[in-house]
Amino acid sequence: MKAIRVLEYGGQLVFNDVPMPTIARDEILVEIKSTAVNHLDLVEASGTARQIFPLDLPWIPGHEFSGVVDQIGSDVIGSDVAAYAPGDAVFGTTTGMGAYAEYLAVKAAAIARKPSNLSFEEAASVPVASQTAWEGIFTHGHLEKGQTILIHGGAGAVGAYAVQLASHAGATVIATASGGDEAYLNSIGASRVIDYREGRFEKVLREKVDVVFDLVGGDTQQRSFLILKEGGHLVSATQPVSQEETAKHRVSGVMMRLAPSGDRLGRIAQLLEEGTIRPDVATVYALHDAAQAWKDIVENLPGVHGMSPTGPGAARRKHGKIVLRVA
Repeated sequence: MKAIRVLEYGGQLVFNDVPMPTIARDEILVEIKSTAVNHLDLVEASGTARQIFPLDLPWIPGHEFSGVVDQIGSDVIGSDVAAYAPGDAVFGTTTGMGAYAEYLAVKAAAIARKPSNLSFEEAASVPVASQTAWEGIFTHGHLEKGQTILIHGGAGAVGAYAVQLASHAGATVIATASGGDEAYLNSIGASRVIDYREGRFEKVLREKVDVVFDLVGGDTQQRSFLILKEGGHLVSATQPVSQEETAKHRVSGVMMRLAPSGDRLGRIAQLLEEGTIRPDVATVYALHDAAQAWKDIVENLPGVHGMSPTGPGAARRKHGKIVLRVA
């Protein structure tokens, strides 16, 4: 089968033939239709975070996908694989080898049925960002109906799902973003948008919030303690949270790391089918053009993987995920 691989840290992406994966008794073989590009792919490939994200090189990138079940494992009695059959359209997260490939062996517990109203490209953009948002605001942030949440970086892929999910849950949603994102964020459920370039959110806000979901980090996280209610929750997806500050302000703080769940993804799929939340795809590339897709995203990660953020790239819309079409 064809796949994209990283042969060495900081090396180029190589498109060539690799052996077909074999599946264990509790695994499913999926024919990949699409996969999405994540910042984490670039960080892992660069080697800058190898102490945290060590790779078994050569490595196939790709943490999320959509596709069609090709085979199921033999452990069909009392196992998750029994819920699927060849031909089923699914989406999910990888549990071993990456998804920049024509086929993928994956645990059944990491996938769900693809929403019928989404294309394979749209479905591939969903699993990582949507589950990160869900875990951040509900599992760690304990957000409830009637509460107020501040989402830093609300116009990004994770932030957009956080805005939609929090709004659907009956929370008041405030987001920080650039001023040009205000209309977009209002359209997906934000009650208020604070332009981070025009004013400091802690001075603009007159009220304190129950939850802060930090997708920015740095000084933004430090200043977030000033607008949290006592007993509130600060959840970061970018960096550790100072336990000294949480104690000082009598709040809780945690840096989350996604723990994907097929059951949770199934609940998200239902919301997508109902039209309660929606995906957003910026650009679709062919799998063999993965290097160009990485150049398109690297402007948000200057210096990573040795690529210049000023290099040529396909024109893309401002919001949404970059997706690779495999099939």
